[in-house]
Amino acid sequence: VLAFMTAVGVDAAHLVGHSLGGAVAIACAIAAPSRVKSLSLIAPAGLGTDINGDYLRGFISAESRRDLKPLLQQLVANPDLVNRQMIDDILKFKRLDGVSDALTTIAAAFVDGNTQTTVLREPLAALSCPVQVVWGRADRIIPVAQADGLPAAVAVHVVDGAGHLPHLEASNVVNGLLTSFIGAHA
Repeated sequence: VLAFMTAVGVDAAHLVGHSLGGAVAIACAIAAPSRVKSLSLIAPAGLGTDINGDYLRGFISAESRRDLKPLLQQLVANPDLVNRQMIDDILKFKRLDGVSDALTTIAAAFVDGNTQTTVLREPLAALSCPVQVVWGRADRIIPVAQADGLPAAVAVHVVDGAGHLPHLEASNVVNGLLTSFIGAHA
């Protein structure tokens, strides 16, 4: 991410990361604090050890609509949001050359069983940039309880009626939080 920012001439940015992208955003802020204006973390990995490793392994190995649908339904509070188009789009992505190997490599580097192997909670507390966390109360992938006990300076927003994809399930709420937070720290 930092190399990309350099390549396109961005000196500093407001980073928004979802799930593993949240851990990546935190790692960027740790590595180059002057390049991160603020962090918005949506259901982020890296704030605790628990994770639904069965979901990850199942997602990586799923090759059919029948296998993938119940896994995708774990991502949301309302399983009716998982429709045929969503399933087909994800299957198309998963069938691209190299995707399966990449997903397997990423999962092996970050998860051991049902445990996240990288926890960035302590370094997060040391960051000087503004941080907000947005989490769906019904998250079945990374427990929302990982938002408990974060430093007082971290703005925590728990979204009712949303799971691991609050930006999909409650897009107006999440977009409003992002707009307000980034605008306040521009």
